[in-house]
Amino acid sequence: MSDTDHTGVLLAAIARIEQRQTAYERVAHRMLDILEVHREKLDAILAAANREPGPSPVLGVLAEILESLREQESLLAELPGALAETIRDEWSHEPDVDGEPDADDPAMEPAAGSGAFDDRADERQ
Repeated sequence: MSDTDHTGVLLAAIARIEQRQTAYERVAHRMLDILEVHREKLDAILAAANREPGPSPVLGVLAEILESLREQESLLAELPGALAETIRDEWSHEPDVDGEPDADDPAMEPAAGSGAFDDRADERQ
């Protein structure tokens, strides 16, 4: 092999090395750009983590829900009494159409031994 052939081989090898170096430089620049973006994001996360939190709107909403539930609880607690009173009022204003004695008025109950319930006496035995 002559010196010119060696020079051609060396020049080709140097050209390949330069191409690889250029490709590596491009990859390195892309990696540096990616790392810069990650650094900026991490800086933003650290800044947010070091900042004192402000008042949360969730606390106010939860307080309103709790107040509403307490109001509903008090209404539900009063409901049996209100229903009983309403039923008593309805019964007191309702005419006696069935002809049966009222359970609330003992004067309306049949007298003992009057025979009103004698037909059921056999059922109890």
